[in-house]
Amino acid sequence: MRASFSAPSQVVPPPSPTLARGTQLDRPLRKRNLSSFLTRNVCEDALLESELLLLAFATGIQDGTTYPDFLCFASNQTGNSVLLAVGLTRLGGVPINLSNVGVSLSLFIAGGWIMGQLGNAFGCRRRLWLLVSSLLQTAMVFAAAGIIYRLGVAETGPVALGVIALLAFSSGDQVAMARSLKIMEITTAMATAAYIDLLIDPELFKARNRPRNRRVLFLISLVAGSFAGAFAYARA
Repeated sequence: MRASFSAPSQVVPPPSPTLARGTQLDRPLRKRNLSSFLTRNVCEDALLESELLLLAFATGIQDGTTYPDFLCFASNQTGNSVLLAVGLTRLGGVPINLSNVGVSLSLFIAGGWIMGQLGNAFGCRRRLWLLVSSLLQTAMVFAAAGIIYRLGVAETGPVALGVIALLAFSSGDQVAMARSLKIMEITTAMATAAYIDLLIDPELFKARNRPRNRRVLFLISLVAGSFAGAFAYARA
């Protein structure tokens, strides 16, 4: 009698938990990837340069629209330092509001100092810090715009000082953040050094000169923003 043998039944493995519940199991990995991304330093590339140039353009708009109302600058503290000296010495009867100038200069220094030192503590080139710093700057600018929209423009008094304080602190934070990124040709606010550094560049006329290109684009962005702000103010 011939024995009959049946082929062993094939054991089907249970569904892989990764396939069955891929979305759930991927969440910790996604969180780790996001955390790793946010805690890494930003790269010095064309994208970062473009973001700084946009900040320079926005700085021009801000000073172009705020100076006519408050007779002081929110970002250009070189100008405010001169206005403070002229106002204190009362030269030539120039109408200068020392309260506005003093608040702007003081809050700019406070913003640069506080946020600059916090950046040193948390990592001034880390993406998470740059995101937090940028969100704070944006929130303060929107708060200043909201005050003006709600209460109107006041050249002096508490409303004016509140708006100036918000914009100046935000500007101090912005310049401190930009300088910490070590792209020295794009300061986002101060143009005097950029003009001189451009003019004395020994490789000014070379075809490939990235520092020169950065300075030129920065100056164009800042001046274009100033014109945009001035025209917007005139049409408002």
